[in-house]
Amino acid sequence: VVMSALVAQPAWRPAPVRPVRPVRRAPRAAGARAHLQVVGPGFVPVPAPVAARPAPPAPLRLTALGRGVVAALALVAAAAVAVGLGSVAGAAVAGPPAQDVATVTVAAGDTLWAVASEVAGPGEDVRDVVATIAALNDLGDHQLRAGQQLLVPAR
Repeated sequence: VVMSALVAQPAWRPAPVRPVRPVRRAPRAAGARAHLQVVGPGFVPVPAPVAARPAPPAPLRLTALGRGVVAALALVAAAAVAVGLGSVAGAAVAGPPAQDVATVTVAAGDTLWAVASEVAGPGEDVRDVVATIAALNDLGDHQLRAGQQLLVPAR
């Protein structure tokens, strides 16, 4: 048996080691944390800091069409108020509707009911005529005096 030493060359060679250059980093503000953090085993994540106050709401913005709609609604509301106030004021100024009246002289012993019965038309309620005569003559107590002139509804 012959033994000889044989030196074999390795099939691969390690790459030459290059010097490591330091990484350039942008300067950070005091107290600022890195965006990414290298972690190892047993790392417990820290929750992100909460903002001190919520952002203010964005202001309301109306388009030209929206401004037109708001203006139209304002005009409609103003017109409705004007019509409503006009009808109330017109009714207050006009008073009761005009009606034809006649004058009757009260005789001795006449009552308001007797006068209303003479003036009332066929089928007309005498109570309504009494109320009308009292309103036309401002008779609060319904007392009549002989010779008094009364305005009565004309028939």
